[in-house]
Order: sequence, then structure tokens, then C-alpha cells
Amino acid sequence: MESPLNDRYDLLARIGSGGMGEVWRAHDRRLDRVVAIKVMRTRATEDDVSRARMRSEALLAASIHHPGVAQIFDFEESHDASEGTSFIVMQFVDGHSLAELLRTSGPMAIEQVMSIVVQVASGLQAAHDIGVVHRDVKPANIMLTPAGRTVLVDFGIARSNDSEPLTETGTILGTAQYSSPEQSAGRPATPQSDLYSLGIVAHHCLTGVSPFRRENPVATALAHLNDDIPPLGDDVPPAARELIGTLTAKNPSQRPESAADVAERAASIGADDRIDIPRTLGSDAPHRDTLTVSAPVFAASSPATSTHRSRVRAGALAAVGLLVILVSGWAVWPRGDTAVPDVVGMSRSQATALIEKAGMTARAQPVDVAGQQRDAVLEQSPAAGAARASDGVVQLKVVSGKVAVAANDIIGLTYPKAVSTLEKLGFVVKRTDVPQSAEADEVVALDRSGRLPEGSTITLSVAVAPAAQPATGGTAKTPSGGGSPPKSSPGKGKGKGKGKNK
Repeated sequence: MESPLNDRYDLLARIGSGGMGEVWRAHDRRLDRVVAIKVMRTRATEDDVSRARMRSEALLAASIHHPGVAQIFDFEESHDASEGTSFIVMQFVDGHSLAELLRTSGPMAIEQVMSIVVQVASGLQAAHDIGVVHRDVKPANIMLTPAGRTVLVDFGIARSNDSEPLTETGTILGTAQYSSPEQSAGRPATPQSDLYSLGIVAHHCLTGVSPFRRENPVATALAHLNDDIPPLGDDVPPAARELIGTLTAKNPSQRPESAADVAERAASIGADDRIDIPRTLGSDAPHRDTLTVSAPVFAASSPATSTHRSRVRAGALAAVGLLVILVSGWAVWPRGDTAVPDVVGMSRSQATALIEKAGMTARAQPVDVAGQQRDAVLEQSPAAGAARASDGVVQLKVVSGKVAVAANDIIGLTYPKAVSTLEKLGFVVKRTDVPQSAEADEVVALDRSGRLPEGSTITLSVAVAPAAQPATGGTAKTPSGGGSPPKSSPGKGKGKGKGKNK
């Protein structure tokens, strides 16, 4: 649009689109700030249900006050396309979606995944506290800021306890790969439905693959209803496997009681303070379609009987709509016998460019290795010269720039041994002495541990012998360094002593 929206908002660049409309990066002339504007399409503007859904999104999202949820600034509703345009003005998140990060980097470290769970669960709790269920938690709706924080966006199909029903009973809302079993079956979503979706997102982050993604959306919906989630590897801590297992339980009553409980459990497992955003993400994957605009709606009758056959048939009917709504988002990889290029030793951006030039897709996995250049490719699969994989993906192991330090591996070492160990890992070591009865020069604590940026400074607390305390009620002791005993005060103790000895 050439003229400003409502004589106030200049639309600068489209950043998302879907069935209901488009999302634009825009400039607010009145407050001189960048915002995001969701503009409803003309056809949808004339649709009472679409207008009601946009109105509901604006009201619900505006009622949530949390830094992890995108803010709503303004809302304009038009009942007639000739009179104007319906739109929502919201916070512009200057970053990338979790979907983009997974697409370019693949599996994430456990501490990074738990950080996402902690942050998103905190935002969900703020929504659930006022009775709002998001109903579409997925990587594309989790934005990552340059500061490494998450912001949950797109409440387009959210619902509250007081919301007026906008769909018929048995109608399904959501995205196939992350929808809960109850949503796939056409039943109402609850806060536990959001927790299930968050569990699927966490599983995807750890493995690099959406666990229930199948050859088409119909099979995906059925998988949520009938299939067990793939087990996580032994490299995932047992506590994390248990948390994700309870989040993704088929029965909502077996999931955690609240998002706050989920955040607390994820934090206790170990969560980084921030999400690592690769410096090359902006160039490797341009900022595109990061905000979802479509409201996936597909009709299906709820299961009428408890037999397995009826349940499967109902699930299949429920998923049919997904095929229409979501198939455009599924990747279709070119096939061929092109040899895989050799990218080991290159930077990730160089490797990605070369792989894409060969018609393939690079997927990077961060690896904690000391003494290597950050973002350098250490390994690739398939190997250089091999025929391309059927999906066209080349897996890359890329230096993360971080090194893992376990406190238990350092505590108990002598200070020189601890210094040698940490310096080999690329850390700078400082010392602080702590009077303790432990063996002298033994490391008793360190100020930080976990996955730390290479070159970080670690301060070690080192035991030293407690200072000698003066004896009470007796003669002063000779200093440990040797020398003469202390002399008595003149004209006092000396004469008195001689008199007593006589």
C-alpha cells in the first residue's frame, strides 16, 4: 500500500503471509517506532468469523503482560472493505524464528533446549493465568531476539474461557506437527494442550526432527493419536527425557499441572541464560515469513465410538483438512545423483553457500570443542564425494565456540592441576584463597560451570590453612617463622618473676 494505513502506519516490508492476511514490518509515524502489523485480506474483512477471530486475537493477546509474549499496541476493525482495512498493530520482534534456527542449525544442546522450555513456559503461564490457551505453539511462532530471549507470537487461534465459540464442535485448529492428540481428535484445547505442543517443540530441538512428522499431514495427525513418541538418546539427561515424556503424554491428565511447573523443572535440569543465535543466521537464512498469519481450520466429526476402528477413521477425517491447509509448508527436496561437496574446514556460511549451490540443504549441529575456530565445520555427513542423500540434507558438525566444564571434574584437584586442565580448554583462570581445613592448595569451588564461551575467566576458590589463633590464658607462642621469644615489658614481669623463683 502506498498511502499510510490509517494515516499513521507506513508498511515497509512483508514478513509473513497466510490465509487470513499478511504481516508487515511498518513504521508508526506518531510514535516514531518500528512495529509489526497483521493486515486482514479483503475477502476475510467481509467475513464475520474472520473479523471475530482477529478481534479475539487482539483482545486476548493485549490482556497478556509478559516480556515473553508479543505486545499488542493497536487494533482497527472494518466491517466493509471499502471503508478501510482490519489490522492489528503489535510489537516487532527483530530476530528470527526458532523454525529458522532449526532449519539451518539442526539439533541443539540440552542447555539451550531447556532455556527455550523455561522461557516459553513462562510466557504460557502468563497466558494460562488469565485463562488464555494459545493452541498453536510451534517453532514458527517462537521468535528469538538478538539478546537470546524468546517471544511467543501469533494468538490468531487462541481461546479464553470467556471466548465466544468461532468454530463448530469437532472443528480442529492447529498445526499438524505440533497439535495435541485432543486437538487432532477435534476436542477442546486446554493449557495442557499447549504443554504437549511445547514438549514436541523440545523433542524437535534435541533431535533436529519433528517426532510425528510423516509422509503427509494425514499420517501426521494419526501419529499424534496412535503412535509412541520416538525415544530420546542416552546423551539426553534422564531428567530431561522424563520431562519431555510427561509433556507429550497422550492423556492430558498425565502431563504437568502447569507451565510454571514445567519452567521450574527445566531450570533444575540446567538451562543457559540465553539462546545462542549464530552470527551467520541472518545471511544463511534471510528473515522471511517468520510470523504465521493463517488460522488453520479444518472440519471433522468427533469420534462417536470408542472402538479403535472408529478412532482411526475419525482421526483420518480430522487430518484431511491439514492436507489442504499445510501441505504448502512441507519441504520437497530435489532428487539426483550430485556428489556432495567437501566443506570440512570451511566456515559454516561458506559451507552452506557451497552446499546450496549444489542443490542441497545444509543442517548444522553445534559441537563443543576447545581450540577450534568458532563456526568452523569439523565433520560432514554424507562425506565429500558421496552421492547426495535422498532428502538432500548434508549434516554438518560446527564448532559452537563453547566448552563444557563440570564442577565435579575440577573440585578436589590441586590448584596447579586445575589451572593446567582449564587452560588446555581455553579458559583464563583466577584464584581466590579460602581458609579451610581441607588439604592446602586444593580447589574447593569455582564460580561458574556448564557450557561457557571459550576464553571465559573462571575463578577458583583454593583452600589455605586457617590463620593461627593466639593461645588463651598462657604464655605467648614463638612465631612459626622462628626467632627469639617475645621480651617482657621492662620493670614489670622481669622483677616479679625473679622474686617468685627465689
